[in-house]
Amino acid sequence: MDSERSALLRLKDSFILNRSASGDTLAYPKVSSWKLEGQVGGDCCSWDGIECDDNTGHVIGLDLSSSFLYGSINSHNSLFQLHHLRRLSLSDNDFNGSEIPSAIGNLTRLSRLDLSWSGFTGQIP
Repeated sequence: MDSERSALLRLKDSFILNRSASGDTLAYPKVSSWKLEGQVGGDCCSWDGIECDDNTGHVIGLDLSSSFLYGSINSHNSLFQLHHLRRLSLSDNDFNGSEIPSAIGNLTRLSRLDLSWSGFTGQIP
């Protein structure tokens, strides 16, 4: 799905990857594989951390755990355009004490959410 692929690429661009003092990325973040080059049609279902429904092709799972992501996610983030998400893991990243975005409540199909060790604060809407 082109709209989901675009949303994922915008999501990738919204993150800051934690880097060492020398400027090297501290680990291999899953979003590093999210590229259009070299992929027929830019199939996001083959990207690290992405799970798609075999029948519809919609993105139903997003696992960005332990990806050394830093920053915050607000309610206008493209993450919330992934309306078919059933599973979301943002665990073991550093969202710098930012509030859990209220738009997470708009992901009505979400049945599994993991925000452990992510640096979020507040209540899950």
